[in-house]
This record gives sequence, C-alpha cells and structure tokens, in this order.
Amino acid sequence: MFPSAWVDLGAIKEIYKEIERLVEQDGKDRDVHHIVPLISKLVCGLHCEDNLMIIDRLANQSINNRWWPDMP
Repeated sequence: MFPSAWVDLGAIKEIYKEIERLVEQDGKDRDVHHIVPLISKLVCGLHCEDNLMIIDRLANQSINNRWWPDMP
C-alpha cells in the first residue's frame, strides 16, 4: 500500500483494530464494509476511512455489491 494525500492509513488501521476489539469483547463476527462498493456495475468506491464502516459479517455478505447510499 502506498501513502496518499486522501487516505489516512492510520485511521484505516484503527478501524481494523476496532473490529478485533469488538470481536474479542462479544465474539460476534464483523467485517469492514465499503459504503460505496469498490467494484460494481454502476459505481466504484475508494478504500479510504470515509468509505468504511464496521458491520455484522452476515449483513455485509448479504449486501454484497448491490446496495449503497443514494443508489440510483
């Protein structure tokens, strides 16, 4: 991974650390979800901290690349 002016690698690492902490705390599986999918027929999002959120693993798998906010 390379440094960029629009990506805070430290913030991304903290999101992944938070998943580990939450799983350790309650044992529930979680994933990092890309709010706007990285790859889709209609849109491509970015792997940056503003496009990431922590959600339940099964919920993330059910969304796949078929839904995002303001989807046309």
